[in-house]
Amino acid sequence: METFKTHFFFLFFAISACSWVPHWACHYYRLETGTSFVVGSWSYSPAESAVSLVVYGAIIALNVLAVSQERVRFSAALVSGIGHVFLGALHVYRLFSPFTFIVFGYEWSLGASLREVIMVLPFGALCLFVAAKLAVTKKII
Repeated sequence: METFKTHFFFLFFAISACSWVPHWACHYYRLETGTSFVVGSWSYSPAESAVSLVVYGAIIALNVLAVSQERVRFSAALVSGIGHVFLGALHVYRLFSPFTFIVFGYEWSLGASLREVIMVLPFGALCLFVAAKLAVTKKII
């Protein structure tokens, strides 16, 4: 059983790290190409995208570290869970109350938002579940 848990955490946190790469890459690419990134009435400036690179990079690094460092697993799972649930909820809201969402100068379709909801919300819930299990197991809460 211990081997299963070890392998689960290796795989889970590796996947969790990878799940943030598209968000990081989005801001990297738009900075490289000078294209726009707009969410509702908020048009990201280059500085805001640079900050996003740092934030997403830190989340990726935290999850990579969590692959082998047990002490950061709760934090990594919690941050990833909250982040994915927030992004998923943003896309749920967009499905019911459409707003402008432009990536690389192109309108993000409602179908793409639906795909985000289908992938991001369940993974966010899984991250929160893992964080809760880690909290109980390690008596964090």
